[in-house]
Amino acid sequence: MPKWVSSSLFSGYLPCKEEELQQLWGIVLADEGELEAKDKKTARCRYAVIAPVLSFLENDRLRTEAVGKAAEQNHITKQTVRNYLQKYLVFNNVSALVPKKRTAKEKLLSDDERNIRWAVNKYYYSRKKNSLNTAYKLMLKEKYTNTEGILEEEYPSFNQFRYWYAKNKKYMSYYISREGKTGFMRNHRVLAGDNVQAFAAAPGVGMADSTIVDLYIVSDDRTKVVGRPVMAALLDGYSYLCMGYSLGWEGGEYSLQSLMINVVTNKKEHCHKFGIEITGDEWPGGLPGCIVTDRGSDYAGNTYGQMAELGVKIINLEAYRADAKGVVEKFFDIIQNFFKPYLKGAGVVAEEYLERGSYFGNYKEKSCLTLKEFETILLRCIVHYNSKHIIKNFPFTEEMLELGIKPYSSCIWKYGIENLRGCNVLQDVTKEQIILTLLPRTDGNFSRFGLKVNGLRYFCEGFFERCLKGGKVTVAYDRADVSCVWIYEEGEYTRFDLIESRYQGKDIEAVLDMKERQKEIINREQRQSIQSEIELVSHIQAIKHNAVTETSPDVKNIRKTREEERKRRHINYAKEAGLYDN
Repeated sequence: MPKWVSSSLFSGYLPCKEEELQQLWGIVLADEGELEAKDKKTARCRYAVIAPVLSFLENDRLRTEAVGKAAEQNHITKQTVRNYLQKYLVFNNVSALVPKKRTAKEKLLSDDERNIRWAVNKYYYSRKKNSLNTAYKLMLKEKYTNTEGILEEEYPSFNQFRYWYAKNKKYMSYYISREGKTGFMRNHRVLAGDNVQAFAAAPGVGMADSTIVDLYIVSDDRTKVVGRPVMAALLDGYSYLCMGYSLGWEGGEYSLQSLMINVVTNKKEHCHKFGIEITGDEWPGGLPGCIVTDRGSDYAGNTYGQMAELGVKIINLEAYRADAKGVVEKFFDIIQNFFKPYLKGAGVVAEEYLERGSYFGNYKEKSCLTLKEFETILLRCIVHYNSKHIIKNFPFTEEMLELGIKPYSSCIWKYGIENLRGCNVLQDVTKEQIILTLLPRTDGNFSRFGLKVNGLRYFCEGFFERCLKGGKVTVAYDRADVSCVWIYEEGEYTRFDLIESRYQGKDIEAVLDMKERQKEIINREQRQSIQSEIELVSHIQAIKHNAVTETSPDVKNIRKTREEERKRRHINYAKEAGLYDN
């Protein structure tokens, strides 16, 4: 059934010609005036069936009700009404509703062939993944046995069954029916076209992804195995240059933030921290103006979409379109193949190590590298990849060949920046901008108590009127430290500091834990507090009862009475303490 989707979803598709569309549907459209009288009448009758439904295409509930009424009034099934509707919407032509002519092949099918076709579709083209022999036996059981389950004298042989299947096999039907559309799109779909070049005709189109490294890492004191770290990378789709990476134990928003910070970081200074000296030409870069990702968890939330505020265009590929960002997929293989052969026996994971009797079967126990040591190795691999790894299949142009451009990512990047139009690299984005942009956001509320965010109160000088006026505002916050937040208005960030100092420097989980423990203490003492209050009421009422007299007190000369009472009850504390004895 039709539904509304964003036009950006189809950015990677090619238009289908009308002739191709008709061929796919097995329909040959003709002008309505050229149709035979019988076909024209049938098409018009079918259009009359779906005409009431066309008014409710945008409302699922009303459309479903209209389909049901049309099916009931015309004594046909709902699926038939849907089929008519789909054909008409695809071609927007009444001629599409002309009944399909049966081919001579369909008319000449024997009873046995029809039974074989039925069995193949029901039992073989199935998610149960039955074998051909199983489907054959199930066909015999259903079609060639009597009421007592006895096999008839005449029945097709398995060779006939297999021959018919091989002759009429459709590979798309085979893969989709047995593995589902997801499995087909992931493992068997035809990869046609130059997808990467279609996305990236010049530098500035980044392709991001993450993976689990095939290496076990130990703690800094080498006493415990920590596990396999997460590596994320952003590559330029045109030059295959690695523009940035992140390595650590966290995925999701943190991994994305770490990756983007590294992208805008000066790589020469970053490598120097690890004892690696490089030139600016060995690892150039900048924040790409367009980023292409799949629908992974790191890029599925609103935080990633906030990159658009920096002028970055976001393209989300449909599921299982690894070919459209094959540059970054291949990068992970190349980088790991740089170090894996030389780290055997040091925690590297490989399929052959899992075999029985393998020398490296206990590869986890043999791991010895800390995260910093491995990151140093990874950095050297990336520098080599960017500056000295040959890109064999890059589509060199005649101009590039004449200029003698070397087949290295850094050289191809430099050529693209200097010579190609359409380069889309944001050079002036700072680390602070990236951090603030990728912080999670929520709603904050102004009140006379300050700005309330996540149950905490914040304030900034100059916002007295906003606090008195009240209202909501978008707020960026850091889950790791609640000491301050930033309101986001008209592209600007303003810092607000925490009022409640007892939560200073704590993360959100610690704050919630403190509040929960306080709540538990209060709940534990609630009964005793109420009991004490009941006793207090009893004491007050008892004193009141004893104080009540039959006569009323004199209300005259209250001021004089008050002065006499003050003198009577006044105590000289200095004299009482003996300060005047000397």
